[in-house]
Amino acid sequence: MVTESTIGGKVLKSRNTKRRPRMEDFSHTFKLFVKNKIAFVGFAIVLIYFIITVLDYADPYWLGVANINTVASWAPHLTAAVPTPPTLARGWWYWFGETQFQAPIFPVMLAALKTDITYSLIVVLTGLVIGIVLGTLSGYFGKLYDELLMRITDIFFSVPTLVMAIAVTTVLGYSLQNVMIALIIIWWPIYARLTRGVSLSIKSNKYIEASTAAGSSGLRNVFVHVLPNVLSVVFVQFSLDLGTVVQLLAALDFIGFNKANPLLPELGSMLTWGTTYLVGGIWWPIVVPGIFLLIFTVAVNLMGDGLRDVLDPKLRR
Repeated sequence: MVTESTIGGKVLKSRNTKRRPRMEDFSHTFKLFVKNKIAFVGFAIVLIYFIITVLDYADPYWLGVANINTVASWAPHLTAAVPTPPTLARGWWYWFGETQFQAPIFPVMLAALKTDITYSLIVVLTGLVIGIVLGTLSGYFGKLYDELLMRITDIFFSVPTLVMAIAVTTVLGYSLQNVMIALIIIWWPIYARLTRGVSLSIKSNKYIEASTAAGSSGLRNVFVHVLPNVLSVVFVQFSLDLGTVVQLLAALDFIGFNKANPLLPELGSMLTWGTTYLVGGIWWPIVVPGIFLLIFTVAVNLMGDGLRDVLDPKLRR
């Protein structure tokens, strides 16, 4: 929109542009993130892993086999055999060799991301939602509710995560779905404790007092003023937890907590298959999936570190 004004007989034109502070802040944050080359490389790697997962959901046959996520299609020989070594002569499927079930490692490893990333996202997002709501309410309202919630989280933090996951899964039963449920049960206290601390510092700000004086209820203050300010911290924790949960899923599957479907394409299962012939010098069935899992975990942590840097107001100056 162009407006005109007259000063000293001269007509001056000025253009009024509607500012969008949220979009400008997002653009500035993204530029800062891109400048951190290591973090951006981590983001690019994570994005590739997610694209592979989305492709598997969009078309189960995209890898060239009849739905690699079912046992009958990708493992035609269920009796163990000596894995064949990596070769370039038989096509891209066999670049990293075969498992003892005569299944090519490369496509099975890519298909395993559908299970690992999906289950990890469910665990982290569910724990995030539960933890944010409980932690934010606890930090804002305090009193008996805060004391009770913090003592519950103390119980969870007093036991190592892997030990707690093993205990809960043993009670529920040995399956990957129960492993996921066990991780959800023990994951929400992380976000509850985190958001509770942030809420305690936010509720003492002047704008919260002004909102209360204007007649705003406590719940409205929580969801309108406190919760949006908590999310930046939560995003960083979410990005870091994603890699941790993928590792925990693989670890629990590796030690035998997926007896319901031991041949499901999953990185922990592939590591289990590889241990059978490791003593004989056959390294590729366990080393290749292990490196594939390591790359994802490191990339997620690099991305999380970059997000923490750009979302920290002290480091943005």
